[in-house]
Amino acid sequence: MFNISESQKKVLSIWAIIACLIFALVILLAITVKREKENVYESITAKNSNELIDRNRYYTIKSAITKYYSYLNMKDYDAVLKILDENYKDKNNITKNNLKNYLTDTDKQLSYESKVMCLKSIKKGVYTFVTEGTEIASNTGDKIGDKYYQITMNGNTSLFSLMPIDKSTYQEVCNEKA
Repeated sequence: MFNISESQKKVLSIWAIIACLIFALVILLAITVKREKENVYESITAKNSNELIDRNRYYTIKSAITKYYSYLNMKDYDAVLKILDENYKDKNNITKNNLKNYLTDTDKQLSYESKVMCLKSIKKGVYTFVTEGTEIASNTGDKIGDKYYQITMNGNTSLFSLMPIDKSTYQEVCNEKA
């Protein structure tokens, strides 16, 4: 049907081989990218059963903490007060007038670098996590110290509250030994 010379057959064969090589290279690249993503995922997971392994939740919680620190840096204490856990505020009688007594150094611009997050509980779509991280002076990059938080998030509405906790509470939830 087609009248193809031997030289044209060789050229078509070479192009077919090149196409197969390119296809194989694309597949190999896709597999490599997938493995790199899995490695990033593994860096978020912990060595025990309570550590947070869901990347979406990890970054959602991280965003909640970032929002908290943004409000602190803007000195928007009304917003900070709204984010703080109601039980924490009630237990410590925290009001707008005494809020600064319960906050970190409000004279510095701060950020938070989370290290490990663990799932504490899930009840009726409400997730509670604890996190360990380092507070950092944004202007200098100096590490201020380790901070621990409990974040409660409604999975249906994405509303959240935050409560500072101590290291022992964090370790208890994450099954770590001191």
